[in-house]
Amino acid sequence: MGFPVRGYGVLLVLAIISAVGLAAYRAQKMGLNPEVIYSLAMVMIVSGVVGARLFFVIQYWHTFYVPGDWRATLGRVMQVTEGGIVVYGSLIGGAVAFLIFCHRKHLNALALADLIAPSMMIGMFFGRIGCFMNGCCYGGLCTLPIAVSFPQGAPPQFTPPYIRHMENGAFYGLLFTQDEKGDVRVANVLPDSPASESGKIEIGDTVNRVNGQDLQGQKNKPLEVLSNSLLHSWTINNEEGVAPGSIFLDITGKGIVDLHAGPLPKASLPVHPTQLYSSANGLILCLLMCAYYPFRKADGEVIAIALGLYSVTRFLLEVIRTDEYAIGGTGLTISQNVSVVIFILSVALFVYARLRKQPLAWPRAAA
Repeated sequence: MGFPVRGYGVLLVLAIISAVGLAAYRAQKMGLNPEVIYSLAMVMIVSGVVGARLFFVIQYWHTFYVPGDWRATLGRVMQVTEGGIVVYGSLIGGAVAFLIFCHRKHLNALALADLIAPSMMIGMFFGRIGCFMNGCCYGGLCTLPIAVSFPQGAPPQFTPPYIRHMENGAFYGLLFTQDEKGDVRVANVLPDSPASESGKIEIGDTVNRVNGQDLQGQKNKPLEVLSNSLLHSWTINNEEGVAPGSIFLDITGKGIVDLHAGPLPKASLPVHPTQLYSSANGLILCLLMCAYYPFRKADGEVIAIALGLYSVTRFLLEVIRTDEYAIGGTGLTISQNVSVVIFILSVALFVYARLRKQPLAWPRAAA
């Protein structure tokens, strides 16, 4: 029996090697023993992966929790090579380990943070390519030439974009939303789709029931009831003697509208390759930080600029990503909320670094 080698895991390892290698090279150029970087890397890698995974598990706990079976739940949590980590989680976990390490080793934390800032970004460059291979962190529907369609995968392990399009009605040509009252409405009708061809569904229509399941008056999230019904319609309907991929929507003022998407498609609809956008973003930020480093005037500037720019670009990328929903009534995803906090902290750090008026710990430029 062969041992599976997963692209996501390979790219994650490559991200770690490239980040540590770059940091060690730069440290040597600054007269710092590379062994310090290797020791730091060990603790930051562990804490960063744990933080990244913990952030993801908390955010998507409902997909991991198996009621009454903690072993199965723990097994799902430990499947890191299947994908499912959050960059901000790794930053938080890595930052905690970094500060503890610097305190115990009596190192200048701001100077060392500036030194490794480009490494964080080059790690993201490779890591996001791994996300692309895994199918996570995907974008919204796209009609541009750069759009990509992710394969179905091996049922029941569908790729993430494929599952989302099964859940939100995209394969039927529909996208749903939920208003402040909890009513489920049609947010969009895609052209050349079963929904548009029916001529009966319009944007703004209120959906009361799907396949007989009531969506209104739900104490929990009505969209979850809708998603579960859409997700399983391909098999459940078939068991009931109805053609696979058929759903029946009870729409206010229009009664029952039936849609038939047919057998499962082989791939998701075309989406933005946001993973590759993020990868390119990481490479650009890495080069920018390397270029700016010799011109820094205070320790802490480089890491402050790196985090500030990343928080802005991440906030904007979240606009075209559809793998996260808005939380807490903010209208922003959890990553966008964290981006706002990180941006504020980065500005404060930059100002603090300049006001300290302390000489640079390592004035010699890194090659």
